[in-house]
Amino acid sequence: MVGSYRRRGAALVAIAALAVAAGGCGGGGKGKDSPKLHGTVTLGVLAPVEHAGPLGARGRDTMNGARMAVNEINAAGGVLGRKLQLTTIDDACDPQIGYEAAKALGDGSGVDGVIGGLCDAAAAREVGVVDASGLPFLVTAATSDDLAKQPLQSTYLMNGTVYQQALSAVFWMNYQRAQRLAVIDDAGAGSQQLAKEAIRLVDETPKLVSLQTVPRGTEDLTTIAAAAVASKPNFIYWTGAPATGGALVKALRAAGYKGTFTASAASESPAFLRAAGPDGAEGAYVTATATGENTPTAAKWLARFEATYKHPPGLDALQSYDAVRTLAHALTKAKSTDGAKVSAQIAKLDVHFTNALGVVRFAGDHTLLYDNRIILQVRHDAFTFKRSLRTDSLQ
Repeated sequence: MVGSYRRRGAALVAIAALAVAAGGCGGGGKGKDSPKLHGTVTLGVLAPVEHAGPLGARGRDTMNGARMAVNEINAAGGVLGRKLQLTTIDDACDPQIGYEAAKALGDGSGVDGVIGGLCDAAAAREVGVVDASGLPFLVTAATSDDLAKQPLQSTYLMNGTVYQQALSAVFWMNYQRAQRLAVIDDAGAGSQQLAKEAIRLVDETPKLVSLQTVPRGTEDLTTIAAAAVASKPNFIYWTGAPATGGALVKALRAAGYKGTFTASAASESPAFLRAAGPDGAEGAYVTATATGENTPTAAKWLARFEATYKHPPGLDALQSYDAVRTLAHALTKAKSTDGAKVSAQIAKLDVHFTNALGVVRFAGDHTLLYDNRIILQVRHDAFTFKRSLRTDSLQ
């Protein structure tokens, strides 16, 4: 992989140069009325911008969300009286390429902070490099609990971890007054980790009455559903893949289940609704991650993004937008680009500094103090916003 990274070096440099040029132009600027800014503050972006398909779309969303924030900040006066700009390196969401890409943003690169890190394995390598340099690094999308288990000096996680998703699920169980709990996962490692963590976090109530795993390749979920219903739960939590989840809720309804069905964030997918069939998932809940499209308080931001980039944003766009704003706020508070000073300010952001869900805060382990989960409910074969669900990660 190292050889692959080197062969692509010229392309990466070209992308970085284009990103720098694009950082101060486009939507959000005010043309000749923009303030005159002297000098630059540069933020690095680690994202798979060269890829095709869904991964490339996520990388470009990350870049566009960051650009949008940069343009708005520059139009409002920049940072420390200087123009904010971006330099981007494709990390391919690959651990080895991500490691080399992170090194390119280290000492001597002229970068004053870094955002990005979409995939867990790549982000883990990137965090080790960037954090060792002392540069402030806001990881926008990776969710692995392992990222926060290593000692961190200047890295903060902008997305809720697996632990926080489990915590929000248990919070939701209590909110719904669950008494008897059935947990169903699939054979995937992520699904089983989330199920295990949620069960561990339950404190006496609700009582776990059933725990099942859907084997790989299972299409008929009648037996799984019947076994769950036989345990008489009033709350069923699904942590696996969306299509299987949709088929499961359909089978549960056919088996006579009338209680609460809640799926993890992975089930916020058309595949979940297709598998459930018309009205098959009516009333089901999903503990989703807040995005521009599913969060009413982000509606104005969503409209600005769509007007600028001519397509709806994914999660990564909002995450990178908020990450750039957070770094800019910390730079302004620090009155400096010194990494240690900026990182110290990230740890104590102003109470009036908010995103679409409210106040932005980080816990002592550098994860979000209040996670970015919301509750969606299926209504008429569509996901609809039910409520925000911000839990304190220090519970």
